[in-house]
Amino acid sequence: GTNTVSLAGWWLVSASGARPLPQPSLSLHPSQWVNMGDTVTLRCHVSRPAAWVEFYQDEHLRLHKRKEEGLDTSEFSFVITEMKHAVKYRCRYRALQPPGTSEKSDPVELVVTGEGTGDTTQPWAVPTGPHP
Repeated sequence: GTNTVSLAGWWLVSASGARPLPQPSLSLHPSQWVNMGDTVTLRCHVSRPAAWVEFYQDEHLRLHKRKEEGLDTSEFSFVITEMKHAVKYRCRYRALQPPGTSEKSDPVELVVTGEGTGDTTQPWAVPTGPHP
């Protein structure tokens, strides 16, 4: 019947990647401007029921997690401990019905402020001399 044809058509479309799922959006909280030592939360906003959400750091997959039922966002938090965290982040999601993978979100750049220029007075620097 026509059911099978439309299902097969859907399968072909999603398998060939001709019609990717709607692109999610990514936001950074409390903002994209953070200080060293701060905790930042990446929030991926998904417009479709998704099964899995992937977070990318500088195009490398950093986290792959199940999305909680009933929520249209998925979060990933971490502490800024090094300047290499100051890169672009993106997310994408995988859905089961219809099956497929979304495009990646537009990149959002994390800007780490409060980084000195070789100056060791920052509170996170390891003291080199005796400490009172």
